[in-house]
Amino acid sequence: MKFKWKIFVVAFVFSFVIGALPNVSQFLFPVFSLTPETYSWIASVTSVAAFFVSPALLFASFYLIGGKIDLASEFTSVVVPLFLGSWVGYLIGYFPLHFIYIAQYGGTFAGPWFLWFLWYAFVRAFSLEFFVGFAALSMAYITRKRP
Repeated sequence: MKFKWKIFVVAFVFSFVIGALPNVSQFLFPVFSLTPETYSWIASVTSVAAFFVSPALLFASFYLIGGKIDLASEFTSVVVPLFLGSWVGYLIGYFPLHFIYIAQYGGTFAGPWFLWFLWYAFVRAFSLEFFVGFAALSMAYITRKRP
């Protein structure tokens, strides 16, 4: 099995951005003493940006990559980097900012929080970026193989 680094990097970058975007408005609110209306506007803009990053731009990127990949013969070497990139990117994008936010504003960690965060990132990465990327790669393969 040859590890497809291009797929890993694309999945990592998109998952990182999707993981970090929801925390942007949470950090800007207390730092800049924003009004509730401004906070709501920033939260809305980050939601729209998250939609354009994933699934729209993510799908387009993997569709372009998938045109050059034989998915049937390289299935494992495509699925493993896609999943790992989605998982690690989301972990690195979401959780350090989340830890800082909890530490800065008096949150507590109860129970095996590290296992919960790993499981949450696993579920999140496997449900969104992985399936959008796999659908795009599959559609590119099918359209390329069609006579």
